[in-house]
Amino acid sequence: MRQLIITTCFLPLIVLISIGCTDDRDWITLQQEAAKLVEEGDFAGAEDLAQKSLTHAENTLGPDHADVAHVHNTLAMVAYGNQDYAQTEAHHRHALAIQEQALGKNDFEIGRTLASLGDFFISQNKLTEAAETHERAHEILVANLGDQHPDIGRSINNLARIYTAQNRLREAASHHAQALAILEATLGPDDPEVKMVIDNLTILYSDIAPSETADTSRPIDP
Repeated sequence: MRQLIITTCFLPLIVLISIGCTDDRDWITLQQEAAKLVEEGDFAGAEDLAQKSLTHAENTLGPDHADVAHVHNTLAMVAYGNQDYAQTEAHHRHALAIQEQALGKNDFEIGRTLASLGDFFISQNKLTEAAETHERAHEILVANLGDQHPDIGRSINNLARIYTAQNRLREAASHHAQALAILEATLGPDDPEVKMVIDNLTILYSDIAPSETADTSRPIDP
């Protein structure tokens, strides 16, 4: 499940932290290097660079600047790699609080942070929180990307996986079908993501057929 929080993000972390950032190369470079070390599994080195980045960013921009939220999201990834789950949630929530104060209600970056927080809740099997967070993230992403972007298909598929784990099988099947239509149209029928959704949908239909009300919750696939 550890892989889930890293691989279900919509764009690579380095792209996420670069969007909208000011041209202050000191803290941005530190953050980019920290993100690269996270991908390489060097969490100790990443933590050192990310903490330095946070200090520089706060000194340069102020602690409540929207760009500082990106550093907190990086630190959340570092904490997750170190299995410090309390700090993972704390950094994501700090990033979200900064963005909600500094940005518009439906800003794209808020949607991305919510998606990361939702992925974290999935990894901790906090399914109610995961569903609420991903549902809110989905609304914001649709407002920014429209309803036919591949990231919207991935967002719908994430919701389907949560609903499956909650034994909300009919909702899960409906969401997988929606995700399949979007991903097949945008990525092509032979894309691995499309095939994964087809497999999930096939399994769901086989679960729904015998009994819709039985307690047959399935774990979320890694």
